Amino acid sequence: MVQFLVRLIVPKDGVHEQVQAFRTVLWGAQQARGCRFAQICFPADDDGQLEYVEEWDDEAELRKQFGSERFVHLLALLELAAKPPIIEFRVFTATYGLEYVTAGRAPLALNG
Repeated sequence: MVQFLVRLIVPKDGVHEQVQAFRTVLWGAQQARGCRFAQICFPADDDGQLEYVEEWDDEAELRKQFGSERFVHLLALLELAAKPPIIEFRVFTATYGLEYVTAGRAPLALNG
C-alpha cells in the first residue's frame, strides 16, 4: 500500500475555493483503479492547514496517475499555497493487527 499525503496552508480568504478544487481532484482519485480512498481534512488547530490524502493498492497504480489531468491539476493547486507544501509518499510493506502487540509483549510477561 502507498499513501500520498499533501499538507499545505491555504489563504484564509480562499479556503472554500481551495476545498472545492481539491474535491475535484479527490473525486478523480476515487474513480481511479487502485485507489482505496481519498480524503480532505483540516487539523484541529485550524491554522489554515489543509491535508489531502490518497491511499493506493500499490506504487504502480499511483505512478500511473502522475501524468493524468487530475494530477496536473493537483500540482497547480499546490502552487497556490501560502507556504511551500509538504508532500510525502509513504510506502507500507506490512500491516499487523492486535497480534503484533501480543507478540511484542510476550517477552515482558516472562521477565515481569
